[in-house]
Amino acid sequence: MEILSEIQGRIRVHYQDLTMTSEICRQMETTLSARPGITYVRTEPRISTLLVKYDISVLTFDRVIQMLSTFSLYDDGETLSTEYYRQERSLHRAVQRSIISGCLLAGSYTFHFLNAPSRMLDVFAMVYTGYTVLSHGDREHGRLHHPDIITGFITSLTLGPSKMTEVALTSWVMNIFELREDYHRLMAHHRHLISTAGIALPFQL
Repeated sequence: MEILSEIQGRIRVHYQDLTMTSEICRQMETTLSARPGITYVRTEPRISTLLVKYDISVLTFDRVIQMLSTFSLYDDGETLSTEYYRQERSLHRAVQRSIISGCLLAGSYTFHFLNAPSRMLDVFAMVYTGYTVLSHGDREHGRLHHPDIITGFITSLTLGPSKMTEVALTSWVMNIFELREDYHRLMAHHRHLISTAGIALPFQL
């Protein structure tokens, strides 16, 4: 972002690397107009400039600059926002799979407790839990490094094929802990986006 002109209560800036589409301009104007102290906003998409007038008794020059510099992050921010939503959807699907696995494992152990084991349920619970665990992780960088997957391999080698239900349960428990960590990382990402902007982000979280 480059400051083109500045006088008391008025500033005009140029965004060199920002393509100011009609949608971006609308969001910039809406975001800034909602801020106390901003009295006038005008975008010039053809030359990628933004003119802002503000009440100096409400906003300082530094604070206005901070708000305006946020929009220079829009392109990067849009990528970050897309990544955030991708991670959110991935986590949501992983949680759904884990819930189903937990229900199947609970059913399997319930039948065993009642001395009426169901071999079919046992196998299905193990298979689906394996799918749940193997579906977790970063697809681009490989999933085998995830602790829940590593735990499953180690446990299966330790307990042997006759204890595969226990292996599935151990892997599932580790998967729950990993999902919890993923959730906290996602929330940290969310807070980072908000703190970076300092105001309502031009993209929607």
